[in-house]
Amino acid sequence: MDIRDVIQQTVKKYPAVIPHLRGRAREMAGIKAFGDLASINAVYHDVITESLTTYFEGNVIVTAPRNAFRQATASAFYDAFYLGWADGGGGTPDSDGIAWINSRVSQEYGFIDMLFQQIKELRQEKDFDFFSWVTARADGYTNTLREIYNAAYARASKDIMVTFGGDDGAESCPDCMKYKGQRHKLSWFVRRNAIPPFGTGLQCHPGGHCKHGLFNDMGEQVTA
Repeated sequence: MDIRDVIQQTVKKYPAVIPHLRGRAREMAGIKAFGDLASINAVYHDVITESLTTYFEGNVIVTAPRNAFRQATASAFYDAFYLGWADGGGGTPDSDGIAWINSRVSQEYGFIDMLFQQIKELRQEKDFDFFSWVTARADGYTNTLREIYNAAYARASKDIMVTFGGDDGAESCPDCMKYKGQRHKLSWFVRRNAIPPFGTGLQCHPGGHCKHGLFNDMGEQVTA
Protein backbone atom coordinates (compact mmCIF):
# COMPACT_ATOMS: atom_id res chain seq x y z
CA MET A 1 0.00 0.00 0.00
CA ASP A 2 1.52 3.34 -1.08
CA ILE A 3 1.15 6.74 0.62
CA ARG A 4 -1.86 7.67 -1.55
CA ASP A 5 -3.71 4.55 -0.42
CA VAL A 6 -2.80 5.20 3.20
CA ILE A 7 -4.15 8.77 3.03
CA GLN A 8 -7.36 7.73 1.26
CA GLN A 9 -8.04 4.90 3.73
CA THR A 10 -7.36 7.22 6.66
CA VAL A 11 -9.77 9.85 5.32
CA LYS A 12 -12.50 7.26 4.85
CA LYS A 13 -12.10 5.96 8.39
CA TYR A 14 -11.35 9.26 10.13
CA PRO A 15 -12.93 12.13 8.13
CA ALA A 16 -12.18 14.58 10.94
CA VAL A 17 -8.57 14.72 9.67
CA ILE A 18 -9.69 16.44 6.46
CA PRO A 19 -9.34 20.04 7.72
CA HIS A 20 -5.75 19.28 8.70
CA LEU A 21 -4.71 18.08 5.22
CA ARG A 22 -2.93 20.54 2.98
CA GLY A 23 -1.62 20.75 -0.56
CA ARG A 24 -0.43 17.45 -2.01
CA ALA A 25 -2.03 15.45 0.82
CA ARG A 26 -5.48 16.83 -0.05
CA GLU A 27 -4.88 16.02 -3.72
CA MET A 28 -3.87 12.42 -2.95
CA ALA A 29 -6.92 12.05 -0.73
CA GLY A 30 -9.09 13.04 -3.68
CA ILE A 31 -10.25 16.23 -1.96
CA LYS A 32 -10.53 19.37 -4.07
CA ALA A 33 -9.27 22.65 -2.72
CA PHE A 34 -12.12 24.90 -1.70
CA GLY A 35 -13.05 27.51 -4.26
CA ASP A 36 -16.34 29.31 -4.67
CA LEU A 37 -19.49 27.97 -3.08
CA ALA A 38 -21.18 27.31 -6.42
CA SER A 39 -18.40 24.96 -7.56
CA ILE A 40 -18.42 23.13 -4.23
CA ASN A 41 -22.20 22.74 -4.58
CA ALA A 42 -21.91 21.39 -8.12
CA VAL A 43 -19.35 18.72 -7.26
CA TYR A 44 -21.30 17.65 -4.19
CA HIS A 45 -24.60 17.49 -6.09
CA ASP A 46 -23.06 15.24 -8.75
CA VAL A 47 -21.64 12.78 -6.21
CA ILE A 48 -24.92 12.63 -4.27
CA THR A 49 -26.89 11.92 -7.44
CA GLU A 50 -24.45 9.25 -8.59
CA SER A 51 -24.21 7.46 -5.25
CA LEU A 52 -27.98 7.35 -4.68
CA THR A 53 -28.66 6.23 -8.25
CA THR A 54 -25.96 3.55 -8.10
CA TYR A 55 -27.50 2.00 -5.01
CA PHE A 56 -31.09 2.28 -6.22
CA GLU A 57 -30.55 0.94 -9.73
CA GLY A 58 -27.55 -1.34 -9.33
CA ASN A 59 -27.15 -4.79 -7.84
CA VAL A 60 -24.70 -3.51 -5.23
CA ILE A 61 -24.39 -3.55 -1.46
CA VAL A 62 -24.84 -0.27 0.35
CA THR A 63 -21.23 0.16 1.55
CA ALA A 64 -19.57 1.63 -1.55
CA PRO A 65 -22.22 4.23 -2.56
CA ARG A 66 -22.80 5.23 1.06
CA ASN A 67 -19.06 5.69 1.64
CA ALA A 68 -18.82 7.77 -1.55
CA PHE A 69 -21.63 9.99 -0.26
CA ARG A 70 -19.98 10.28 3.15
CA GLN A 71 -16.58 11.19 1.75
CA ALA A 72 -18.17 13.81 -0.52
CA THR A 73 -20.02 15.20 2.50
CA ALA A 74 -16.84 15.58 4.53
CA SER A 75 -15.03 17.22 1.63
CA ALA A 76 -17.88 19.61 0.77
CA PHE A 77 -18.64 20.53 4.38
CA TYR A 78 -15.04 21.32 5.28
CA ASP A 79 -14.52 23.23 2.01
CA ALA A 80 -17.66 25.31 2.64
CA PHE A 81 -16.60 25.85 6.25
CA TYR A 82 -13.11 27.05 5.38
CA LEU A 83 -14.45 29.21 2.56
CA GLY A 84 -16.94 30.85 4.92
CA TRP A 85 -14.25 31.33 7.53
CA ALA A 86 -11.89 32.91 5.00
CA ASP A 87 -14.59 35.24 3.69
CA GLY A 88 -15.50 36.16 7.26
CA GLY A 89 -12.04 37.37 8.14
CA GLY A 90 -9.55 34.60 7.51
CA GLY A 91 -7.04 33.29 9.96
CA THR A 92 -7.07 29.89 11.61
CA PRO A 93 -10.47 28.66 12.80
CA ASP A 94 -10.73 28.51 16.57
CA SER A 95 -11.26 25.29 18.51
CA ASP A 96 -14.98 25.98 18.93
CA GLY A 97 -15.36 26.35 15.17
CA ILE A 98 -13.52 23.10 14.47
CA ALA A 99 -15.55 21.28 17.10
CA TRP A 100 -18.76 22.62 15.53
CA ILE A 101 -17.93 21.50 11.98
CA ASN A 102 -16.70 18.08 13.17
CA SER A 103 -19.98 17.60 15.04
CA ARG A 104 -22.01 18.81 12.07
CA VAL A 105 -20.31 16.33 9.72
CA SER A 106 -21.01 13.47 12.15
CA GLN A 107 -24.64 14.56 12.36
CA GLU A 108 -24.92 14.52 8.58
CA TYR A 109 -23.55 10.98 8.47
CA GLY A 110 -26.55 9.93 10.56
CA PHE A 111 -28.92 11.54 8.06
CA ILE A 112 -27.12 9.78 5.19
CA ASP A 113 -27.46 6.38 6.89
CA MET A 114 -31.20 6.94 7.29
CA LEU A 115 -31.46 8.02 3.65
CA PHE A 116 -29.92 4.78 2.37
CA GLN A 117 -32.24 2.79 4.60
CA GLN A 118 -35.13 4.66 2.99
CA ILE A 119 -33.82 3.81 -0.48
CA LYS A 120 -33.68 0.13 0.49
CA GLU A 121 -37.39 0.29 1.22
CA LEU A 122 -38.24 2.36 -1.87
CA ARG A 123 -36.58 -0.24 -4.11
CA GLN A 124 -39.49 -2.55 -3.30
CA GLU A 125 -42.07 -0.14 -4.76
CA LYS A 126 -43.17 -0.60 -8.36
CA ASP A 127 -43.12 2.36 -10.76
CA PHE A 128 -41.52 4.63 -8.16
CA ASP A 129 -40.32 7.94 -9.69
CA PHE A 130 -36.80 7.68 -8.38
CA PHE A 131 -35.42 10.38 -10.70
CA SER A 132 -37.59 13.09 -9.15
CA TRP A 133 -36.94 11.77 -5.66
CA VAL A 134 -33.16 11.66 -5.99
CA THR A 135 -33.06 15.11 -7.60
CA ALA A 136 -34.99 16.56 -4.66
CA ARG A 137 -32.70 14.80 -2.17
CA ALA A 138 -29.57 16.02 -3.95
CA ASP A 139 -30.93 19.59 -4.01
CA GLY A 140 -31.77 19.45 -0.33
CA TYR A 141 -28.46 18.02 0.84
CA THR A 142 -26.53 20.46 -1.35
CA ASN A 143 -28.44 23.44 0.06
CA THR A 144 -27.06 22.49 3.48
CA LEU A 145 -23.70 23.89 2.36
CA ARG A 146 -25.16 27.39 2.64
CA GLU A 147 -25.84 26.67 6.30
CA ILE A 148 -22.22 25.56 6.75
CA TYR A 149 -20.81 28.58 4.91
CA ASN A 150 -23.00 31.05 6.80
CA ALA A 151 -22.18 29.53 10.18
CA ALA A 152 -18.43 29.67 9.47
CA TYR A 153 -18.64 33.24 8.17
CA ALA A 154 -20.58 34.33 11.25
CA ARG A 155 -18.16 32.65 13.64
CA ALA A 156 -15.15 34.23 11.92
CA SER A 157 -16.63 37.75 11.89
CA LYS A 158 -18.69 37.53 15.07
CA ASP A 159 -17.97 41.11 16.20
CA ILE A 160 -19.35 42.98 13.17
CA MET A 161 -22.75 44.63 13.48
CA VAL A 162 -25.51 43.27 11.24
CA THR A 163 -29.23 43.78 10.77
CA PHE A 164 -31.76 41.03 10.11
CA GLY A 165 -33.61 42.04 6.95
CA GLY A 166 -34.60 41.14 3.41
CA ASP A 167 -37.71 40.07 1.56
CA ASP A 168 -40.46 38.26 3.45
CA GLY A 169 -41.28 36.27 0.33
CA ALA A 170 -44.66 34.62 -0.06
CA GLU A 171 -44.70 33.67 3.61
CA SER A 172 -42.65 34.56 6.67
CA CYS A 173 -42.26 32.53 9.85
CA PRO A 174 -42.82 34.02 13.34
CA ASP A 175 -39.11 33.86 14.20
CA CYS A 176 -38.09 35.85 11.14
CA MET A 177 -40.73 38.46 11.87
CA LYS A 178 -39.45 38.67 15.46
CA TYR A 179 -35.84 39.21 14.36
CA LYS A 180 -36.50 41.39 11.34
CA GLY A 181 -35.05 44.87 11.81
CA GLN A 182 -32.98 43.91 14.83
CA ARG A 183 -29.34 45.00 14.80
CA HIS A 184 -26.75 43.09 16.81
CA LYS A 185 -23.28 41.63 16.60
CA LEU A 186 -23.15 38.53 14.43
CA SER A 187 -22.31 36.54 17.55
CA TRP A 188 -25.76 37.41 18.92
CA PHE A 189 -27.43 35.66 15.97
CA VAL A 190 -24.94 32.76 16.13
CA ARG A 191 -25.86 32.02 19.75
CA ARG A 192 -29.53 31.81 18.73
CA ASN A 193 -28.88 29.75 15.56
CA ALA A 194 -30.78 32.52 13.80
CA ILE A 195 -28.66 32.94 10.66
CA PRO A 196 -31.01 32.97 7.66
CA PRO A 197 -31.95 31.23 5.49
CA PHE A 198 -30.90 27.95 7.09
CA GLY A 199 -30.54 28.69 10.80
CA THR A 200 -31.86 25.83 12.87
CA GLY A 201 -33.27 28.34 15.36
CA LEU A 202 -35.71 29.65 12.75
CA GLN A 203 -39.07 27.99 12.27
CA CYS A 204 -38.69 28.30 8.51
CA HIS A 205 -35.55 26.10 8.62
CA PRO A 206 -34.39 24.76 6.21
CA GLY A 207 -35.45 27.81 4.26
CA GLY A 208 -37.91 28.21 1.45
CA HIS A 209 -40.71 30.66 2.18
CA CYS A 210 -38.66 33.38 3.86
CA LYS A 211 -36.01 35.25 1.86
CA HIS A 212 -34.14 36.93 4.65
CA GLY A 213 -30.48 37.60 5.33
CA LEU A 214 -28.09 39.48 7.59
CA PHE A 215 -26.79 42.83 6.30
CA ASN A 216 -23.85 44.96 7.43
CA ASP A 217 -24.10 48.69 7.97
CA MET A 218 -23.29 49.31 4.29
CA GLY A 219 -26.35 47.32 3.27
CA GLU A 220 -24.34 44.36 2.03
CA GLN A 221 -25.68 40.89 2.71
CA VAL A 222 -23.13 38.86 4.64
CA THR A 223 -24.91 35.51 4.40
CA ALA A 224 -25.00 33.31 1.32
